[in-house]
Amino acid sequence: MTQKIAHIVVLITLVCALPGCANLSLSDSKIFDPANSQVRRAEKLLKAGKHQDAASIFWSVAETKSSPQREALQIRAAEAVLQPETKIQAQQYLSAIDESTLTQDLFVRKRVASAELGLMNGQPQLALNTVPVKLLELSPKYKPHVLAVRAKALQAAGQFRESIGTRVALNPLLKKPEQLNKNNQLIWQSLLNSNRKEINAWVESNNNPDLSAWLSLVSIQKQAHANQPSLENQLQQWRTRYPDHRVPNHIVDSIIKDWASFRIAPNKIALLLPMTGRYSSVAEAIYAGINTAREFGETFNPPPEIILYDTGDDTATTISYYRRAVNEGADFIIGPLQKDAVNVLAAQGQLTVPTLSLNYANDTLAGPQKLFQFGLLPEDEARQVAERASLDNHQAALVLVPESEWGTRLLETFTTRFFELGGVVLQSERYDAKSSDYSVAIKSLLQLTQSDQRRRDIQSIIKAEVEFVPRRRQDADFIFIAASPQQARQLRPQLSYHYASDLPVYATSHVFSGNENTSADQDINGITYCDIPWLLSNDPSVELLRDSLDLQLSSSQSRLPRLAALGIDAYQIIPHLQRLAANDYDRFDGMTGKLSISGQNRVYRELNWAKFQDGHPQSLNTNTAMKRPSQFISQQ
Repeated sequence: MTQKIAHIVVLITLVCALPGCANLSLSDSKIFDPANSQVRRAEKLLKAGKHQDAASIFWSVAETKSSPQREALQIRAAEAVLQPETKIQAQQYLSAIDESTLTQDLFVRKRVASAELGLMNGQPQLALNTVPVKLLELSPKYKPHVLAVRAKALQAAGQFRESIGTRVALNPLLKKPEQLNKNNQLIWQSLLNSNRKEINAWVESNNNPDLSAWLSLVSIQKQAHANQPSLENQLQQWRTRYPDHRVPNHIVDSIIKDWASFRIAPNKIALLLPMTGRYSSVAEAIYAGINTAREFGETFNPPPEIILYDTGDDTATTISYYRRAVNEGADFIIGPLQKDAVNVLAAQGQLTVPTLSLNYANDTLAGPQKLFQFGLLPEDEARQVAERASLDNHQAALVLVPESEWGTRLLETFTTRFFELGGVVLQSERYDAKSSDYSVAIKSLLQLTQSDQRRRDIQSIIKAEVEFVPRRRQDADFIFIAASPQQARQLRPQLSYHYASDLPVYATSHVFSGNENTSADQDINGITYCDIPWLLSNDPSVELLRDSLDLQLSSSQSRLPRLAALGIDAYQIIPHLQRLAANDYDRFDGMTGKLSISGQNRVYRELNWAKFQDGHPQSLNTNTAMKRPSQFISQQ
């Protein structure tokens, strides 16, 4: 019986989305005429990767059929070209299909295909609106497909908890082993990408036993276990608590294998830091962070010995200090700090012991296998501003950066990433960082100079003064600024003065010194910016560590809280380095961000988000993690 369901369209409204699902086939051979040679030919072409040829045949055959065969073949044609390179054709096919004529099963199939198209176009919210929860009730046959595309969309929208829960609900409906295996792998990867503290809280509030088993297991995996017997004991307790768990055994077994093969547990750590010279204050803050992590953290039991080598300003001595540290028994090295010194290490064919530098080498230097590179790249932040703005549904940007090499780097990185996400930079301007009047750059950016010219033109025509209110451009969604705290406190009020008070302003962490100054920072109210968890977290364990650090810091060091946090992470990440490098989706919850490692052993940071209100940074508590870029821009 054919049932019309046009009224269901009214029910369709929901939330947000990203790729990665079990490959479920949507075709329905019962609707097709098996004797139709053209349809059989189209299916063969599809298997051969000739998507457009197959789609054309499906569509032409559909025109000779009546319902529901016609619509089934039309949907099949659209599914055939659901590829990035042919998505425009898929859109044309789907738009031509009248939903009011569809059976329930075909309606759901069309909606799933439309949601997949939305994901290809970087529109997770649209994808979720297209396949709302209510759609699950329409077609038991295609329920797995709806769950799969919703899981992808939720992940793309940064709603990781909902995405993982949806995948767990999908598992019992998957019949093919390869589909089940892929879905389980995606559940595990998503969990590895989640914050351990959030997972622990989720375990307490969750009442789904299948999901609880997954959550408890990944919580065990993310802990820094002192030894293998301790880890094995926790896994045994997990098995006892969840005897009917659905987690594949190979995932459970991989936890011990990974721990044993990847763990780095040094007995003596050498620090190569320039405690004297131009970077002495930076080195002192990092050193204080390392000491705090060693004294008050639980990374190693017992903690390793730490030996400090003052490398000074002469980066030519990098290798001699490195060899001396190794000869004196160091089995792990943190440093050096200066970029030139890191370049020296990265140019070596191999290193004797695992090493974590505190800066990044040039992109052209891949670096030896035992070299891990970690630092506070400003480019990381510009990239994440682009991602955040895109997730906030902004598509048109204005950019304001200082006239400096640093400003150029942030502008180029932001522009590239925003373009990758489908956005456009309408205009960028540079301001004089040494000045306090940025009106020339701002007026040009907002096209107020053109507005002024129109006033002058009118006055010259009518030969009289006219009342005139300048009007800024209306095509921009937001402004991205690169600025120091002092510059931001000038920029924000001047933007408002020039009629841009209603435009959202995004920035990197550089707008905030890290030390609260409520009266001065009233001027940057409303700015949304990214920053490290160390400065935004209210977690009691982080607050305790902050108090412990304060006891060691001098007043000059306290002005560099992000560098102290870098020192803490440099120490605490050591036992996790090999595991992070081997697992693209794994993360370490650090003080400088959620940390992962790229193919070149470069540590990448995912930051938190805050907005200034009443002179205080207020955490936004949202997860906007996106795909990690494959390339890094070097810190100068």
